[in-house]
Amino acid sequence: MKIFFLSLLCSVASLAIEPLINTSWLQQNIDNKNLRIVEISDKTSYESGHIKHALHTTIDQWRADNGTFITIRNEKEIQEAIQNLGIDASTEVVLYADIQTPKDFLKASYIFWALNYHGIENVALLDGGKQAWVKEGAPLDKSLPQIAASSYQAKTNPALFADRVYVEKHIGKLPMLDARPGDKYLGITPTATVARDGHIKGAMSYPWNYSVEDDYRLKDPKKLEILFKEGYRLPKENEVLVYCTGGLETSFNYYVLSGLLGYKHVRLYDASMKEWGNREDTPMVQYSYEVFNK
Repeated sequence: MKIFFLSLLCSVASLAIEPLINTSWLQQNIDNKNLRIVEISDKTSYESGHIKHALHTTIDQWRADNGTFITIRNEKEIQEAIQNLGIDASTEVVLYADIQTPKDFLKASYIFWALNYHGIENVALLDGGKQAWVKEGAPLDKSLPQIAASSYQAKTNPALFADRVYVEKHIGKLPMLDARPGDKYLGITPTATVARDGHIKGAMSYPWNYSVEDDYRLKDPKKLEILFKEGYRLPKENEVLVYCTGGLETSFNYYVLSGLLGYKHVRLYDASMKEWGNREDTPMVQYSYEVFNK
């Protein structure tokens, strides 16, 4: 009986991957059969060299243009993307991007959220992305791995998603974080794709890049934890709503809060300012920083 419970405990433990892994960890675990490594990049970058066993995806397989704004694809399409990567609820997933621009970096955190939203919880980001792997002298591979599709049946978790109506109903009732640069938050600098300048009424400013170094490695998680707990006064048990221009920037704030720091109730407004700021009937504030006080 003791052996059975020890085996069960080890089995359960093996299903949990840390949300941030480094190149050393990945090199040690790269041949783990339960691990799915996924590169987010264009096809040329992937085929020119990727991490051993890495599969390929693009952000377009996860997001669809609705005209004014871009949001996550429907559940059936996301399920197909997950199945094609051989991922199911027990799989450990490592995502990494070929970071040529800041937007490339954010594509990995968006897919992190998309997987969580569809029930895949054992997901990690590779600290520093493909560039960190190359910089540390780890090899790249050009072979194209073949994997069997999974039969995973996706089910969205509504607690991780916010639409415009939800945001409107909760203004002043829960803290909101704007992941855009401060000048965009204040409305000093216009955004080409957003008609109105400023931020959602009551939202606080926390640009996503405050959480990373210049090489896209994460800053000290202990310092980030203190920042949000003491600076922004965000209890881990309370709900937080995050948004940005169009879903990508805010996905990194989601990752830091929900994935890295263990906040229990982080909800992402996917359509963000491309929806909110292109309407005339949504409350906005310009030229001032706000602090949430309930």
